[in-house]
Amino acid sequence: MLTAVTLRGNRMEKPITDKESFPRSPQEALPLEAIQPRLKELLETGDTRATLAVDLALTQAVYHGASDVHFEPWTDSLALRFRIDGILHDIAHLPDAHKARITARIKVMAQMVVYQKDQPQDGRIPPDQTSSGYSMRVATFPTINGEKIVVRILGTSKQLLELDDLGFGEDLTDSLRLLIRRPQGVILLTGPSSSGKTTTIFALLRELLRTQQTTTHIVTIEDPVEYRLDRVTQIQINPRTGVTFQNALRSILRQDPEVIMVGEIRDVETARMAIQAGLTGHLVISTIHSGTACGVFARLLDMGIEPYLLASSITGVLAQRLARMNCPDCLEVYTPTPDLISRFGRGTKRRPYKRGKGCSRCQNIGYRGRTALGEQLLVSQDIASLILTHPTISALQEAAAAENMLTLFDVGLEAAHQGLTTPEELARILPPPDIT
Repeated sequence: MLTAVTLRGNRMEKPITDKESFPRSPQEALPLEAIQPRLKELLETGDTRATLAVDLALTQAVYHGASDVHFEPWTDSLALRFRIDGILHDIAHLPDAHKARITARIKVMAQMVVYQKDQPQDGRIPPDQTSSGYSMRVATFPTINGEKIVVRILGTSKQLLELDDLGFGEDLTDSLRLLIRRPQGVILLTGPSSSGKTTTIFALLRELLRTQQTTTHIVTIEDPVEYRLDRVTQIQINPRTGVTFQNALRSILRQDPEVIMVGEIRDVETARMAIQAGLTGHLVISTIHSGTACGVFARLLDMGIEPYLLASSITGVLAQRLARMNCPDCLEVYTPTPDLISRFGRGTKRRPYKRGKGCSRCQNIGYRGRTALGEQLLVSQDIASLILTHPTISALQEAAAAENMLTLFDVGLEAAHQGLTTPEELARILPPPDIT
């Protein structure tokens, strides 16, 4: 059973990407609107202008809590964009004349082949290469205007959140703890890219390490390995050397792990092996792309997995999203647009909505930080029996509703009622509800 998001102490105030958790940069912290003039100033002075400009861009991204930094070659400029709380923000448009120097500098830092411009490349910037002190993953891709570069800012294991800090309701959190205490079975997480699945999985692994201490053999198969955990065997996928999800999973089963984390189920072979592992005495945690918790079973059935295997192995499915939270320093009561009221206004006549109007603490965005919204489907005996009949998604949803499962829409609506987020944010991240 899933509960709506509740405010428990200060836990909801600690988001998935928490700006307060990032260390202050040795450079001066600049407002977003001041970054472009400072970059242009650096680019016009000295032989090390590209080096200084790149370092400034990356350290300011860390300071502002960005998860990604985009260097996008446009027709007549190089666009710098930060992804903050899941939203891309235009930060600067730099003169086209500096495009090649900036691109080369980033590729050098990431140990890429600078002169190879017609093929995608992947690299990693060590933490000692920037003033921020953070590791960063770099991906380049050729476009008609030059190479586009996306830099993913990686945190450290010390920044990983605990299960209680993710923002889920107390009932859902307690239910997850019960699931990972089972000696075997498959737990699946679903949601779009950048919905916090990896953060949740590592919170579950840290919970296992905390409660099981040294008695559990945990193995992860990831692509790529972003966070390193002590006492956990972590495997990096490398198709060039034959280390795929299928091959790695097949090999590690011979090493007798109690817990296996598979970064993503992408094909029927990996799905079948993961489910078989869950049936043969292993606890398997993985992710799969689907819109809802019930949709996971439809996806696996369409892949050709036998219904009896799903009913016997899967113990729970968690669908999640990350919602931007209202800035607590500039909250105001407001009235959403009529279409949003008709969509989200059920039972809200006496519960006004709130939003952040924008202030210096949130860079005039109105939101600061994110929290997780979760929809959990537990596979009870009745749900398992229904799965055996190869049900439709709507049939599964009806059965789950009968067992008091709250949907993402229900949980998000409660968060908006509490003033934690807005209907506009829910409309951005959630699928349209079925209004009857």
